[in-house]
Amino acid sequence: MKTFVGYLIVGLLRLIGRIPFPVAQRIGVGLGRLLLRFRNRSRDVARVNLQLVYPQLAGAGQQELLREVLEESGKSAAEMGAMWGASPEKGRQLIRKVHNQHILTDALQSGRGVLLCVPHHGNWEVLNHLMTLHTPITAMYRPAKNPVLDRWMLSSREQTGITLVPTTRGGVMALFRALDAGGVVGILPDQEPKRQSGVFAPFMGVETLTPKLPHDLLQKTGALAIFAFAQRLPDAQGFEVHFLQASDDIYSDDARTSATAMNEAIERCVAVCPAQYQWTYKRFKTSPDSEGGINRYKNAGVR
Repeated sequence: MKTFVGYLIVGLLRLIGRIPFPVAQRIGVGLGRLLLRFRNRSRDVARVNLQLVYPQLAGAGQQELLREVLEESGKSAAEMGAMWGASPEKGRQLIRKVHNQHILTDALQSGRGVLLCVPHHGNWEVLNHLMTLHTPITAMYRPAKNPVLDRWMLSSREQTGITLVPTTRGGVMALFRALDAGGVVGILPDQEPKRQSGVFAPFMGVETLTPKLPHDLLQKTGALAIFAFAQRLPDAQGFEVHFLQASDDIYSDDARTSATAMNEAIERCVAVCPAQYQWTYKRFKTSPDSEGGINRYKNAGVR
């Protein structure tokens, strides 16, 4: 059954990859509206997250933002066909503008390793298509639970020229080696780690369990850190890529100070287009009093 489901999902993604991009995005909007109408995990998680980080919004304001978030999430899902099921050239054609290109250029010319931090914001898959035009890049990925889908996702992503390593000890060591050699490593800096692998630092006004791996990579390799995200443009016009720098605190030998600087940089990314952040993810599940963190979602009836 799992194999059948995997082939079915891959088939759907291939199909979406063949239809015009505006049509795919309209499908995504429809999916988002369904998520808003009927109770589901994505809607409930997003509602809790928005209440935590935007308490100043009135009820109607939060509901409007929730609608936008779910529509943007639907677009992200529908765009996966274009990102994975189409050629790299087609993916690159969707990039309309690059902001602060000099940040990337200067980092690549520094002679040091470069840690590219790509939050779950906009469509992060777009960065694969752009970065491999400029440099080889090694990135960590979390394998999908379905083996058929995982194999297809891996081969589709690697056709852009990116080298992927799994979230294992061997994968982590590969990141250190790449940075030591002056290469470029891409990571998603806003996934909740295991408790022992993280440090609490403020994110959007909430004490958030934040991965220590970026801090360790920077400390042990002397790499530079830059941030990037792909902002979705309205009316299926494509994407604009933004590069940002974090404050120098990200290079602090104190893990919390470094994590705070990293989260501040992510906040600046989110501020450009708040609805395009992945608010459907349980980013605040764990808190310093871990039971309270779990209850943030459980109390709202979210499994």
